[in-house]
Amino acid sequence: MDRRIVITGGGGFIGSNLAELHTGRRDHVTVIDNFSTGDKFIKGYNQTVLPFDLSVHQDMGMIEDALSDADLVYHMAGSVGVKYVDQDPRGTLRNSFNINNNMFPLFEKYNNRVIFASTSEVYGNTEEARETDTLNIGSPDTLRWGYACAKLMSEFLLKTYAFPHTIVRFFNVTGKGQLSKYGMVLPTFVELAKQDEDIIVYGDGTQYRTFCDIRDAVNMLEIVSGDGHIGEIYNIGNTENVLTISQLAETVISVMNSKSKIVYRSHDDDFSEHFGEIYKRKPNTDKMNQYYTPIHGTPSIIKSMI
Repeated sequence: MDRRIVITGGGGFIGSNLAELHTGRRDHVTVIDNFSTGDKFIKGYNQTVLPFDLSVHQDMGMIEDALSDADLVYHMAGSVGVKYVDQDPRGTLRNSFNINNNMFPLFEKYNNRVIFASTSEVYGNTEEARETDTLNIGSPDTLRWGYACAKLMSEFLLKTYAFPHTIVRFFNVTGKGQLSKYGMVLPTFVELAKQDEDIIVYGDGTQYRTFCDIRDAVNMLEIVSGDGHIGEIYNIGNTENVLTISQLAETVISVMNSKSKIVYRSHDDDFSEHFGEIYKRKPNTDKMNQYYTPIHGTPSIIKSMI
């Protein structure tokens, strides 16, 4: 046993992959999750699972026990998914706010080394987002931007505490094991292509994203957990995998040799008036690329998900 790792939100997509990475390193991993949107966690060597809702103020004894001797905490707990945020904006905002208000004082109490999961949403519509850029969050009339503001407020709140931390902002981390039911675009496309069903592209399909394989993402997270990265913010993404949503659908169909057809629909057909589409989102990853360059292209990601 090398280190004691705590992963809040460890039942989710990124959290469960971190758990798998560290159990493979023979670290002791404690997973904390209410499993409301997480369907996977590793059962195996040197792992403890605590089914716990961190947004509810309750007896935190078990959580404090885990934190008291933790060498590293990945704080991944929070609401995720376009559909989840769109369907329950109030719950999303309150969940994020309550979790961090409950956990940040405990991290400070035990002087935990923390990796805090933020989001690329804080950049708004941005062509090449750099960690130090002025942010371009949209109108307060669109509730989608409340999620970005909640994450950004959590970043500011975190900086008022004394525990050593690193902030990571994720740009479309995807790959094997990611669920489609919360609106994640690539697993949704892959699931439809498996069945040769129509792939729905919202709007005109010219909006673009970058896609980062989960295998690359967890390697980057492990790197920035080192003491030399305390107090820093890093974009976690892959600037080589830049595609419009139409191109993404075409790539999925081609790689999977699917008979699916692309169907274009309005956002209004399936999302609320608070959705607020993002038309351009690409990170600048110069800072992270000093330490790690992603190796998995989009076809490799798709093949891993099949």
